[in-house]
Amino acid sequence: MRNSSKPTDIEEIADRAERGEDVSAHFTGDHTAKQRVNVDLPLALLRQIDAECRRVGVTRQAWIKLALDERLRQILATQPAHSTVAS
Repeated sequence: MRNSSKPTDIEEIADRAERGEDVSAHFTGDHTAKQRVNVDLPLALLRQIDAECRRVGVTRQAWIKLALDERLRQILATQPAHSTVAS
């Protein structure tokens, strides 16, 4: 499979799939839209996160996703049913 920083259009992916090539790298597997974000963190906080990641045996990305999900669930659990998180 070609490794390029250039985005691949859907027609090219479809053509490759029809030829029997593996196109799985273009899909997340859970069919959930994803958006890459960059976050600047204080070094001390990042070190604490990394220590916790080592302790529980997960990657930094997985830990951050879990922590954010857990915190949002806590917030949503305390809000009235009609409230939603703004995007």
